[in-house]
Amino acid sequence: MKNQLVIHDCFSLNQSDFSLLETILWQAHDGYFVLDYHLQRLKNSAIYFDFSVDINSLKTQLNKLAESFLNQAYKVRLLLNSDGEITYQTMSLSPIKNQELVKLGMCCTPVDCTNIFLYHKTTNRQVYEIAKAAFPDCDDVLLWNERGEITETSIGNIVVELNGELLTPPVKCGLLAGTFRANLLDQGKIREEIMTIEMLKYSNRIYIINSVKKWREAVLISH
Repeated sequence: MKNQLVIHDCFSLNQSDFSLLETILWQAHDGYFVLDYHLQRLKNSAIYFDFSVDINSLKTQLNKLAESFLNQAYKVRLLLNSDGEITYQTMSLSPIKNQELVKLGMCCTPVDCTNIFLYHKTTNRQVYEIAKAAFPDCDDVLLWNERGEITETSIGNIVVELNGELLTPPVKCGLLAGTFRANLLDQGKIREEIMTIEMLKYSNRIYIINSVKKWREAVLISH
C-alpha cells in the first residue's frame, strides 16, 4: 500500500525508539500457544522495519526458556530491538475463576488507519494508552477509525456476534492482526466483516480476544 511505504520511510529513521513485541502464553501440557503465528508475525514486522532476527534461533531460545517453567501457566513477553537484541520477561499466571464481563468504553476520537504502528505489535503504544486513559473506570476501550468502523481494543481484537455469526473487523480498518484471531480465522470459527459503530446496537454479544486470555465477553458501557 503506497501510504504505508511512505510512512515506513519516515519511521525507519527512528528505529531505536521502539522494539517489536510478542506476548506468548505457555501452558504446562500444551507448551506455547499459537507459537508459529507469533513467530511469523514477528518475522513480518522485522522485515518491514529492517530489524535483524533469526527465527529458528529464537524458537530454540524459547524452548530452552520453557525448561525452567513449573507446572503452571506463564506469560512470556519477548522484545526485539533494532539491533537484533532479544530480551524476555516471564510472569506466572493464576487460574481464571468466574470470569466477569469486561467493561468496555467507546473511544472518544477515531484512530488514523494510516498509522503504521496500528498494524505491528511494538512498544510504541501511545495510541492505546491515550485511549485507555480517557476511561479509568473501564477495563478496556473500543477503538474505531475515521470512517466510523470499529477496529480493536487496547489489548485485543474484537469479535461481535451478529445474526448468528462471529465477526471480526478486517486488518485494513486499522488494527493489529492478532495471533489468536489469525488462528480462529484459519479454523473458520470467525469471519472478517467491516462493522460500524451503529451495527453494535444489533449485536448479540461482544468478545475481546487475544492469545493470552483467549475469549472474554465484554459489555459496552458508554456509546
